[in-house]
Amino acid sequence: MSSVIHTEPISATSPQTSVEVWFRRVLCVGSVIAGLGLLCSFALLTWARNEFSGPESIVNAQSVMLARDGTLYYDLNSYPHTVSAYTPLFYLLETGLIKVGLPAVTAGRLLSFAALLGIFALIWRLLLLYTRDRDCAWTGVLLGASTSLLLTWGTVGQVDTLAIFWALAAFYQYSRYAINGERTLVWAGVFCGIAFFTKQTTIACPAAIVILLWFQRPKAALQFGATLAAAVLALALAINAALNGRFLQDTVLANLNPFDLKKFGLHIRYLFAAAGQLILIAAAGIKRVRYGRGFAPFVYLGMALLVFAATAPKIGSDFNYQIESNVLLVLCACLALNALDFFPLTFRGSKNWITLLQIPLAIHLVVNFRITENLLLTRFATEQLFRTQVAGLAPYAADGGRLLSTDFNAMARLRGYIEVEPLIYKLLAGARVVNPEPLRRDIAAEKFSTIFLFQDVHEHDANLDVEVSTFLPEQTQEIEKHYKLVAQIPGPYLNGIYVYKPASRSAE
Repeated sequence: MSSVIHTEPISATSPQTSVEVWFRRVLCVGSVIAGLGLLCSFALLTWARNEFSGPESIVNAQSVMLARDGTLYYDLNSYPHTVSAYTPLFYLLETGLIKVGLPAVTAGRLLSFAALLGIFALIWRLLLLYTRDRDCAWTGVLLGASTSLLLTWGTVGQVDTLAIFWALAAFYQYSRYAINGERTLVWAGVFCGIAFFTKQTTIACPAAIVILLWFQRPKAALQFGATLAAAVLALALAINAALNGRFLQDTVLANLNPFDLKKFGLHIRYLFAAAGQLILIAAAGIKRVRYGRGFAPFVYLGMALLVFAATAPKIGSDFNYQIESNVLLVLCACLALNALDFFPLTFRGSKNWITLLQIPLAIHLVVNFRITENLLLTRFATEQLFRTQVAGLAPYAADGGRLLSTDFNAMARLRGYIEVEPLIYKLLAGARVVNPEPLRRDIAAEKFSTIFLFQDVHEHDANLDVEVSTFLPEQTQEIEKHYKLVAQIPGPYLNGIYVYKPASRSAE
């Protein structure tokens, strides 16, 4: 059986060729650009006070509510109508930072950014472990740091990046066990459990570990899988029992969103546009890798792609569903380069076709640097619009009465509390998992002193996208009957926010 692991010393003793010097200078330049992108992203995440994504505002508000009220998972049929859609670790860590004085939006982003840096460190360690080649490891870190998707979601206060960090840490511990025979398999299981209790869909890593162990030591595979499953199930059921069933209602039942194949098409197009070069490189080297130890990350990639295919078509999904696959594509592309002897051939100035893989590497860097540039500029401009909008909305929400809003950012910034989280609420109420009558009655009774919507309820021909937050038609009709449009505040989304006040009070 051939192996893809190079046994040469990490530091080469042969004189450097001009091509090798040139290649490493390119790596240096790329690293500087990627570093500047990271620094700009860090500066932006600490400066911006408004959301980078809608779910970020929801997670922020839920963590603030946890810090203030000590409650996280809520009953689906009572106020507040909000679903804590993820397992608890991220919320708990964010709440801890809020308790020591950090703003919620900054606290969540710092957690994600720290996890992003941890992912880069693990890419370095994994590639050194599998290849013992510093050029390969350096290339991997550069590819990871330049991948715009990782930078996008590694600066957002959502659970995804932290969950993937724990999963990758688990795979690193497994790899130490598989390659060096170290006694780290228990740590792999611990990190798999932590990843699950950060985000419940991080199941690709433990699935890959069980499959890989099965071909090495079937008894160990069964023991690892059964022990991990039993521990996770026992803890989940204990939490659920302590919360009277609300834990599984929020993290399982309320997450069963309808599927839309158009969403999957959008995901596939973005995946090939931003990471197609890595797919090409990984595919070019998979034949060389498949009989060696370097094939383990490819198995993990296969599991991650299966999870991606099963979850990405959900209504409400975003490109954060691709984070794990992108990290593994970086690893697999670099392992493919190593197996193909890309670095020695390139440094010798070989005319072999393998050296042409420099082209997709360069394209990946250029495309993703450009996407990152657009991302930073867009976020800067959007923050300016948000600040103006929130300032315009603040007087209407200053009366201290109940606020009903389809805009997540306004809820989080002006109240830090959610009465109704409209997107998930509408899906659940439309499926009659949640009774829509209490909210309809409260709207009809003018119990909300202010309502923010993305629509003019008098424009009945307005066709809102299914993912635009709104309420059920019967609830919107009550707003039309009992509330008066008093303002339209422009902002970054659609035509801005329409502000409604109770018609009876407006007439006074």
